[in-house]
Amino acid sequence: MFKKITLDNGLRIITAPMQGTNTVTTLVLCGTGSDYESQEISGISHFLEHMFFKGTQKRPLPTDITHELDSMGSISNAFTSHELTGYFVKAGKEYLDRSFDILSDIYKNSLLNEEEIEREKQVVVEEMHKDRDNPMLYIWWVWEKLLYGDQPAGWDVIGTEEVIRKLKREDFVNYFFHQYVASNTAIVVAGNFEEISMQKRIEEIFGDIRHDPPVRKKADFREGQKDSALDIHYKETDQTHITLGFRGYDANHPQRYAAELLAAILGAGMSSRMFTEIRERLGLAYAVSSVHESYSNRGYLVTYAGVAHENVEKTIRAILGEYGRLCEEKVSDKEFKKVKDYIRGTTLIALESSNAVASFVGGEEMLTGKPLTIDEVFAKIDAVTPDQICAIAKDIMRPERLNLAMIGPWRDSASFIKLLREF
Repeated sequence: MFKKITLDNGLRIITAPMQGTNTVTTLVLCGTGSDYESQEISGISHFLEHMFFKGTQKRPLPTDITHELDSMGSISNAFTSHELTGYFVKAGKEYLDRSFDILSDIYKNSLLNEEEIEREKQVVVEEMHKDRDNPMLYIWWVWEKLLYGDQPAGWDVIGTEEVIRKLKREDFVNYFFHQYVASNTAIVVAGNFEEISMQKRIEEIFGDIRHDPPVRKKADFREGQKDSALDIHYKETDQTHITLGFRGYDANHPQRYAAELLAAILGAGMSSRMFTEIRERLGLAYAVSSVHESYSNRGYLVTYAGVAHENVEKTIRAILGEYGRLCEEKVSDKEFKKVKDYIRGTTLIALESSNAVASFVGGEEMLTGKPLTIDEVFAKIDAVTPDQICAIAKDIMRPERLNLAMIGPWRDSASFIKLLREF
């Protein structure tokens, strides 16, 4: 499915040729994000991502970059998370060289113009306000803050308005110089291209990225929960937004894929347990799902639901009931096969596009350094047994690992604390 090589300077190149497509996605990843920040520069990883589109020596104006991207009819964007930052262009295969040129230019030669930084501060703040006005999005910020508290893992990736407004050009230059180096970079190319010449072409374009090792390291991660925990973000909303779950497994944990299968049994698809119980049988929610999310040093299993305020306690009881049932009752062979087939089918459909393949391989490379082919992933999932699911459920779903984060018009938390303690 893909080929990975590492150059002498540490730059990683991953190529994933695909048949039956006329597009190519080029994804440039840097192994840095909000986990690498201190409070004084919280949010700079994301802000710097914005600045890469504000001008380079070759393309001095933001419009020089955007007009060229639009002239290819491309899909282009960037993203920042706790552990990585990415920049991608998906375009017709005839535009591959131009995609390389634009991405390498912004990645290596951004001007970080002081006037543009000052102007962009308000843009970032408005993005922050937009996200916080959307409870379905902001609930995940509240959830991670509850789990991880006052450390980078628990801070919002976007930072705080106070810090954003104080950042200076020198902060951006230092962060860029220290983090955007060859050994911290991976170039992923997926789609319709000539593989034989690809390595040489990437070396020519990206080979002069600075060779120094990255300076900033992750802060030591602290995880010390001893009892169930609750956080309610008060907001006058039409629904209460609930995230209820447990600390889980990191991306390198041997049971990671079993935990993902467990989450799929609970809340992936319209025949999943949470969907069947909470939406179809009880009629409590339109949106309900479960997921197991893994970072390099932490993970969690969580169920989300948006419900009417008067149905919050009933919904929490239903979710906890499904958690308890999974710990007590062995999953049937029929349900087990159905969920495995669901994962296989939805994954294959998702990976029909070149950008999804680039993200799939590149994300795993940055998290674990050992990306698997899709067949290897399926083999790990197929190897999971119902007995493993029972054991993992009992390991993860313990009262002292239980967490509830909510957004809604709630001042009194006593009834919710009581519910958690009944689990």
